[in-house]
Parts: sequence; structure tokens; C-alpha cells
Amino acid sequence: MYRLAFAAAGALAVSVSMAAAGDGGAEQPQGLVNIALGKPYAFASPPNYALCTDDGDTTQLTDGVYTKGHFWSEKSTVGWGHDEHVIVTIDLGTVQPIRGVSYNTAAGVSGVAWPALILVMVSDDDKTYYVACDLVALSAEHGEPAAKGHYVVHRFWTDQLVTHGRFVKLAIMPNGAYSFVDEIEVYRGMDAFFGQPRTGLNGKDAKELLKDAVITGHVRQRLKDDLIAVREIVKSVAEREALERELAGIEKMIPRVQAPPLEDFRTILPLNNLHKRIFAVQASAWRAKGIKPLAVWQKNCWDMLSPTEPPLAGGAMIDVVMMKNEWRSSAFNVSNAGTTATTLQLSIAGLPGGRNPKFVSVRDVPFTDTRSGVQVACALPEARSDGANYLFQIESGMTRQVWLTFNSKDIPAGEYEGQVVAEPGAIRVPVRLKVCPIALPDQLTLHLGGWDYTDANSARDVTEQNRTVFIRYLQEHFVDTPWATSSVMPIGKYNNDGAMIEPPETKYFKTWIDRWPNARKYFVFSNVGERFAGFEMGTPPFKKAVASWITWWVAQVTKWNVKPEQLGLLLVDEPRKPEQDKVIVEYGKVIREAQPKVIVWENPIWRDPQKANPEMFAASSTLCPHLPMWISLGKPFADFYLKQREAGRELWFYTCSGPDKLLDPYACHRMQQWFCWKYDAKGSCFWAFGDSSGASTWNEYVMKVGAYTPLFLDARTVTQGKHMEAIREGMEDYDYLQMLRDRVVELQRKGAKGEAVAAAEALLASSADRVTACMKQQNDINWREPKDRSIADQVRVEILTALLAMDGL
Repeated sequence: MYRLAFAAAGALAVSVSMAAAGDGGAEQPQGLVNIALGKPYAFASPPNYALCTDDGDTTQLTDGVYTKGHFWSEKSTVGWGHDEHVIVTIDLGTVQPIRGVSYNTAAGVSGVAWPALILVMVSDDDKTYYVACDLVALSAEHGEPAAKGHYVVHRFWTDQLVTHGRFVKLAIMPNGAYSFVDEIEVYRGMDAFFGQPRTGLNGKDAKELLKDAVITGHVRQRLKDDLIAVREIVKSVAEREALERELAGIEKMIPRVQAPPLEDFRTILPLNNLHKRIFAVQASAWRAKGIKPLAVWQKNCWDMLSPTEPPLAGGAMIDVVMMKNEWRSSAFNVSNAGTTATTLQLSIAGLPGGRNPKFVSVRDVPFTDTRSGVQVACALPEARSDGANYLFQIESGMTRQVWLTFNSKDIPAGEYEGQVVAEPGAIRVPVRLKVCPIALPDQLTLHLGGWDYTDANSARDVTEQNRTVFIRYLQEHFVDTPWATSSVMPIGKYNNDGAMIEPPETKYFKTWIDRWPNARKYFVFSNVGERFAGFEMGTPPFKKAVASWITWWVAQVTKWNVKPEQLGLLLVDEPRKPEQDKVIVEYGKVIREAQPKVIVWENPIWRDPQKANPEMFAASSTLCPHLPMWISLGKPFADFYLKQREAGRELWFYTCSGPDKLLDPYACHRMQQWFCWKYDAKGSCFWAFGDSSGASTWNEYVMKVGAYTPLFLDARTVTQGKHMEAIREGMEDYDYLQMLRDRVVELQRKGAKGEAVAAAEALLASSADRVTACMKQQNDINWREPKDRSIADQVRVEILTALLAMDGL
């Protein structure tokens, strides 16, 4: 592993003085020759921040002109948004000795943060690069940039390099969504530098070097952010001087931190020993506030949890009310205010099935960091066990959540009382479980899918190694509508008139459905274009060929006991342009005329659907609007689709927002099923069960954006997550409502009257509105948005109580 920051070699290093601030407000290094002035450069991705992007972006970084005025609103600045890793390559023309680099930027307000890392690399041929330094780390000796809250211009610079090269590449890792720069300078070194060996990893291109370095940048930023948070906690402690000195010492060490190698690295907190020291200071602050060494506390299990929030008073209790044949979860937290790490030995007693009954799964909830720098506690790996106890390792100053999931399938109806027992600390958490004598059906009512693409290894992050477990997890969470890529339905060959002369290959489709033997729907992303088998849309051969194709496939899948009404085709994903609507119209008309039972399933994202081609909607049998759009665009948007439903088209909802780990599992993943009930939608979809952004969900640092899967995936393993658990509970919630309506309708037909029936009718009318009231705008799907996450369970128990009250009527 190379070192990102290093001292220059002995006598070759020369210090320089600093002059007064320049036009941009940044200090100017003196006595240095800028050999990048006027030199050309290239971007790996073009600038895209609208307010400052212009044609001058291709010359402004080396023109010697610094921005006057507010950085990101001036055309002399170059800017990027959307979490882009910025890579700029300057061509010095010839191999030059290099002693330093500077990067002038601004941040502090409007969500603009200082870069987490500026990796400087040099090369003679623009192929093999060598790491020169992390400019952020080396620049720290000249002073850190101001903390956020104030607009400040800052120059990251160093004159301590001893290297050479023709090409100087800067890879900037933003700490947030934006990167801005108005000038980059490269300083000439002494001729003796030509003979000095260059550090770095020979033979790797710049992107590979950046991938290696980006983990270090994220780790340093995580440590900085947590140190700042703990420092705020320490401020309220009476005897804080020693703790502040400890934090100051840790802060000086952060620029020298190196992350471990990429292989098998996981962003589980604490990330390293220095990180442990930061949390140990938090433990000291907790003790100074009177928090006992092991504090047991609780908040709603769907609430966001932070590693720097103090334990709440009041203890904890597990209280679960459920039907038979369902899954429900609860949780409590244990915070370690002691001086050393503790291994908690935990068991469950007093419930049916003896010690640690099998119908209760115990999950250990670690904090993991995300690509966005927001820590989340949402992974649900099985807790380690020594055979008699579940084991939880809790570092000093950290909190660990204990997640319990109850499956009542084989539990007799009744009320049970037990307890969670844990040592050290003589911890006792009461457990109250009520299993009612009403059962959820084995097959739930609502359809569920999520573009899993389990037909192929190359689709998203489903692999040969993880696919079997992945499918099992999805099936356990009521996924009944698997998705496949277009490769499962090839088109075959046709003559000039459009008649099929060679049938399609069937093995891919058959292999796929064999993996999903009990699915209720089979959806295929057909991804069709303006030609089919070479025939132009709308022509007689086109129509004949498409009709022949879908008719042949219906006949084929029927042999495999798949009915035509189980087969769904997504022709164009997220249509929002007239030309896309046209494709759906041309294919959809032919398919629905030839095989009217086959589902033409579309998910339009026209913000004003009135502007879409009305024939596109008519050619679709199922419409699946984007639920966050539905929420944010209000009544006109909703009314349009409700009219489409009234005209005979089935309604579904889907969400494609993210990254997933920043979304609220309660408000986004569980609530979607309540919206399905409220608007009589028959299915729910999420993008995407298999999308881990091309990397392990356990290490979002190397992703361009965060993961979208509600699970934790890597190439070999699948781990449950809170977001997937929330989907499952929402699916069960839907059937609570379905059972309530069915019972009310049944009793109304009988002419039954009385208080129980009237209460059930009122509850049925109000339930969905009460639960979905927390979703007033699109931002409400974000986990950080405060809300009462207890309402769904409160209403669910009211429904169960109403069903019991009507039993026997």
C-alpha cells in the first residue's frame, strides 16, 4: 500500500513564503514557478454545474485568473455536481521536475464542503501513473480550511514534492455533492528531481490508483466528522480539558491515516484504532454525564440511529402483537460507556420453544458508513453465537442495536411473557408476545417485484455465487413477481413478410422460471426499439412479426404452466418522450390484439402526463407511476392515473429513489404498500433488489453513487437489511387491510349491525389516511426527516383488535 502523504527528500525540499490573499481570497505561494500556466488539460467527466459551466471551462483552470465574487455563480469557476469524482489531467508538454501543486476552491455554505481527498499523480506517458501525494493531507501543515457555516475561499497547496512527469493528474473526491475550482498550479522543482525515484504503484492507471486512494479519503473524512460530533458532546462536560486534549491529538493524526487494502474492506464502525479512540472519548463524556457502563435503551426500531446520540432514559421492552403466520420485528439498544470493549452474551428465555427459540431470529445491527458520509444502522447480519448465547461486541463509546424478528407460523395462539437476558451488567429486557388466533394467508394479496434480474449473472450485482440465497431471501419477503432481462425472450428469425421461420431459443426463459417455480407473475424488460427483426415500426411485416413472436411465446410458456396473464412486458423503461411513447403504442397495440391477456406494463415518468401520447396509456394494460412523483406533484397527477384506473388499466406503484440506505425504511419501503391500498394498486415495485452499484454494499466508498438494493450484497453473500424487512411488513399490513375489508363486506351482506361492525367500518375508512399522512412531500422518503414511525403498527393492532371483535358475528 502506497502512502498518500509523505515528506520530501532531505535537502531537496525548499520552503517558500506566503503573500497576502489574491483576488479569490486565497493566500498566494511566493518564490514558485507555475509551469502549468497556459497548459492544456482534459476532464474525465465534463463540468456540469449550470451556474458556472461555459465554453471557457476548457482553459480557465490554467489561465492564471482567480475568481472574483461568489465562487459557484461565476463563469471563471469550473464546477461539478451529483457526487462526481473529478479528474483533471494537465499536460505540461515535456517531462518536468515538480515540487508542488495548488488547488484553489471555496466551500462552507449551501451544502458545498471541502474535498475529502485530492490525489496528485504524475506520469511521463499518460499511461503509468505514480502517486505524488494527497494534497489535502500535505496542505494541512499550512492550516485547515474553515469549518462549515461560512463561505471561505481556500487554497490547498504544497511545495514539498520531489517528483517529475509530463502529465499531472488531480483526482478530487468530494465530501458531498459538489466540487468547484478556479485555478490549478504546478510548481517547478530542481533538475536534480529527475534522478529521484517516484513512489506509487507502477503499472496501474489513474482510475485504479484513485480507487485505492478513495477509501483512505473516506476513512479520514469519517474520522473528522465523528471527531467534530464528539467534540460537541465534550463541550457540555464539566471536566473537559483532558478530553479536548485527547481529541486534539487524534485530530493531528488523521491526515496520516491509511485505510486497509480494498479487498474485503467493510465500512463497519469503528473503522480503525484511531476511530476507537474517538468513541472512547465519547464514552468518557457519557460517564461524566452519569450514564452507567452498559446502558439499555430504546426508540422506535424504524427510527434512524446515530453512533453519537446519547442513550435515552427509560430502559427497554419488547412488545409484539401479531397474527399467526406473519413476521414482525422489534429492537432495543445497548450503549457501552465503559472504558474497554465489551462482549455482550445474550439469550432469550421464557417463550415457547425454550431458550433461544427458533421462531425468534436475533440480528446484530452494526453501523456502516455510506458513499454520502451518513452512517446508518440498517444491516441485519445474524448475531454470532457460541451455542448458548448470542454475542455482541460493543466498543467503548459505541451503541449496538439488538434486532429481534418474530415468525409466528408455528406458534400456538396465546399471550407469552419472557425476557432477554444479557451479561455483563445483569441486563433484563422484558418480552411480551401476543399471537392472535387469526392467520395471514400463505399467499399475500399484493404483488411485489424489484427488477431482480435473476435470469443472468451479468445483470446488476446478482452472481452465480449469491443468486440462490438472494432468490430465497426475496421469496421469504413475499416477492412473487421476478424480473428478467430481454435475453430470456429472443425473437427468432423471420422471412421478408414477417412470418417466423426459426423459433427463438427457449433455454434462458426455462432456466429462469425454474428458479421461481411459484411466482404469480413473470415480468420481462423487453427494451424494444424502433425496429423488430429488421422491420420498421408500423409496417405490415413488423406487425406480423411482433404478433408471431408474442403468440409463439405464449404457446411455449403455456407448456410450462405459465398462463398468458402471468407474463408481463416492459417495452420501454420510464417513458418521458414522444418517441418513447410511439414505440409503446406500436408494439403495445400489436401485442394486445394478438395476445390480449399478456400484460403490457409501463412506468411513465411524464411530470405532466397530460402531455404524453394518450395512445401510450391505452396501449398499456398496467400503469405503474413513480410514487415519490405522485406525492410531490399532488392531486392533478394522482387524478390523471386514477382516471386511467377507472378506464380499466391496472395500477401499480414503484419507487426508484436513493441511494437506498439513506431512504426511510418506514416512510419509503413500508408506506408504499399502504399507498397501494389507499389507491387500489395491485402491485408494488422497488428499484432494485439486485442493484448494489457494482460493488459490495458493505463498502459504498468505491461506488460512484450509493447502493439501491434494500439488502446488503457482495459477490458471494446476501445479508438482510431493515429496508427489506420494512417491505415485508408493509406487504403484511396490506393484507390486514384486505382482511378487514373482506370481513366488513361479509357482515354488511349479512345485514349485521352493532358497535363492532360500526367501529370496523370507521377504521377501514380512516386507516390508510392516518398512516400515509406522514408523506406530504417527496423529501419525506428520506430517513433523516423526522416523523412518527409508530402509527402503522398502532393502526395495524387496531385492525387486529377489530377483527377479533367481529369474530363469531
